[in-house]
Formats: sequence, structure tokens, C-alpha cells
Amino acid sequence: MSPILSEVILSGFMISSTLRRGSHLVLSFSVVFLYWFYVFSVTS
Repeated sequence: MSPILSEVILSGFMISSTLRRGSHLVLSFSVVFLYWFYVFSVTS
């Protein structure tokens, strides 16, 4: 198996295990929201 494919599978597994925890889900959502808010405010 290629290293890139195994990296993708590994990160996907880590993300899915993280999403099972409620507080982590809220935290990741907040980070993504803040990131997109930053991106849109800079690009506009």
C-alpha cells in the first residue's frame, strides 16, 4: 500500500475516533468555523 493512501486512512481513522467524543466535535467545529471566518474576511 502506498504511503499517501495509508496516511489518508490513518487520518480518517483518527478523525472518526475524535468525532465520537462530543467535546472534541465541538472544538473541531469551532476551529473550522473560525478558520473559514478568517479566510472569508481576508479574501473579501
